[in-house]
Amino acid sequence: MVPGSLARLGAGTFCSAVGNGAWYTSWALFLTRSVGLSPAQVGVGMTIAGVLGLLSATPIGWIADRVGAREVFATLLLVQAAAALAYLAVGGLATFVATACVAEAARSGNGARNALVLGLTPREEDRLAALGSLRSISHFGWAIGAVAGAVIIGVDSRAAYVALLLLNGASYLAYAGLVASVPRVATTPERRGVRVVHDRPYVTLAGLMGVLALCWAMMSSGLPLWIALHTDAPRSLSAVIVVLNSLAIALLQVRVSRGIGSPAGAARGARLAGVLLAASCLLFALTAGWGGAGVIAVLVAAGVVHTAGELLFVASSWGLSVPLMPADAAGEYQGVFATGEATALMLAPALMTTLVAGWGQPGWLVLAAIFLAPAAAAVPVTRWALRTRFA
Repeated sequence: MVPGSLARLGAGTFCSAVGNGAWYTSWALFLTRSVGLSPAQVGVGMTIAGVLGLLSATPIGWIADRVGAREVFATLLLVQAAAALAYLAVGGLATFVATACVAEAARSGNGARNALVLGLTPREEDRLAALGSLRSISHFGWAIGAVAGAVIIGVDSRAAYVALLLLNGASYLAYAGLVASVPRVATTPERRGVRVVHDRPYVTLAGLMGVLALCWAMMSSGLPLWIALHTDAPRSLSAVIVVLNSLAIALLQVRVSRGIGSPAGAARGARLAGVLLAASCLLFALTAGWGGAGVIAVLVAAGVVHTAGELLFVASSWGLSVPLMPADAAGEYQGVFATGEATALMLAPALMTTLVAGWGQPGWLVLAAIFLAPAAAAVPVTRWALRTRFA
């Protein structure tokens, strides 16, 4: 990493994570209680915005390769700051949808962000550790922001929600300023066309890793619904497990990422990640109807297994997406992996509501099978990608 750049990006990541943690803890209540939207209107608006974000990820990465990852990412952060402040003017469904669409499109710039980090990290062996460090920092920030969001929910006043949006907007502005201060990375302005759409092995891997990204929704929506509807465990236990998950990721992501040494190793890591995530689904399913200390122990154990799978999934995703991409198309190729993850996150709420909340135990079994599919395919598809990439 160019000296000082990782520290500045880390500081910016922390700032925005605090703002995001506060926002995503309390945005639903802000929109329903302060703005006055119905839950159905919020769902429709976020779905529309999610589709736009999904469609934006790869084009934004392509633009970053041509214009500059630093410039594009800093601009996206400024747009997110403006969108955060624009929520103050939302008064109905139309203005909400417009604001959410702008915010989600700007949030789909992970390809540009990763391209910037990779461009500032000339030594290939340091790249996954750099990405892991920033993810660890973001989880610390999210935890702090979630506490702030809980306070805002407790106050539940217009003034508190205004303070929330000002905090989120300011965090994006601070991040944009720090991004603008790092060195510029190389661009490829002469390149035409989108190459990644013709790279079938790479696109397939992005899809497989997108399926594994459903693990994030397990923690955020699946687990709270399961505990509340299908067990006699304390409802607050889901929050405890999520906090433990975040702390483990913050402490261990860099170490796990350093253990991924090659695409072949990453493929094996993805295979194990899928198996662990499937195993955690089976453990969660066992707790149906349980109460007392036994259900708490099994739920926590399932959370630990899930966390191990998530750590391996994220490290393996980087271990596949970075070495297998062309050096002059980092934004475009990283954008495709971001698209795979965005697709999973867009579908996840409906999937978790149907499988976990609606179907109960059988739903967990279906979810386990879903995780086993990319686990089975990761190694052969990676071999295909290696043959194509280095033929």
